[in-house]
Amino acid sequence: MHISKPVYTLIVGALSLTIPPLTQAARTPWPIRHAQNGVFAGIGYDEQRYQEAMNAVPVDSESGGLTVYTVGLSHIGRRDGDLYESLRLTAAFGATHYQGNTALGLPAQGSTTNRITAADGRLGLVIDDLWRQDHDTVLLPYIGAGFYRGVRGVNPSTGNPGSETYTDGHLGIGVGVGYAIDRRLVLTLHALTGYTMGAQMIFTEPVAYDAATGALESTRLTEPLGDRPYSVLGFTIHYRVDPYLEIAFAVRRTTWSAAGSAPIPIAGAPGEAPGVTRIPGSQSTETTMLLEAATPF
Repeated sequence: MHISKPVYTLIVGALSLTIPPLTQAARTPWPIRHAQNGVFAGIGYDEQRYQEAMNAVPVDSESGGLTVYTVGLSHIGRRDGDLYESLRLTAAFGATHYQGNTALGLPAQGSTTNRITAADGRLGLVIDDLWRQDHDTVLLPYIGAGFYRGVRGVNPSTGNPGSETYTDGHLGIGVGVGYAIDRRLVLTLHALTGYTMGAQMIFTEPVAYDAATGALESTRLTEPLGDRPYSVLGFTIHYRVDPYLEIAFAVRRTTWSAAGSAPIPIAGAPGEAPGVTRIPGSQSTETTMLLEAATPF
């Protein structure tokens, strides 16, 4: 498998985060350990923006909001140098506003059902005693990796159901900060920068014209889209209701892009030679707001 230079550099840098620091700190603050250890489930709202461009000219866009659901677990160690991990699974369903172009070049508008699944994981270290023996704040450098899959339903321009499926993985280096405001309230901030890996589009495309029947022959094609920058910014406010219940409000903003595909042969009009097309480059943005409930362990 070919790995691009930016992704290779990220892998080497991320692995270096797993080397324990030379100085062991006293402890991780109890409120932060409590906020970061448990299983959680949540519901929220996901605001999406997807924009395609060909030669810097916008050719297609989608925007809209979807209801999202999350489940996951997290764990943080009791001492500096302990590893912690986090896994988040997300599903989103709903209709987004679509703008594009018909085969005649006229603008097309409508709604299309999007189905999204995503998984994110973290593996990192806990660094305590950062500011003059301040046991209320910890630094959490980590390796972040995940998977994203989005399926667009009926395309208003073509009427094809399930016309496009986009998938990618991503890998990056991130850092988080946990601050215990008091024994019940904890604020966490996190940021990650990295690259997508294996981004691709699966879609239905006409590939041949049968002169005898006058029919177009279509097939499902898979096109690689290239590795591009990926970034995440977010914060979470944790509140401990009692020893068995914690609620949290989280906001997360994610941006990534795809380079587009190589030329793809497609069928021409009757009596014409097949033409070529390519998947345009794209920019995607998601802003997610979640209300989660957790049971600490």
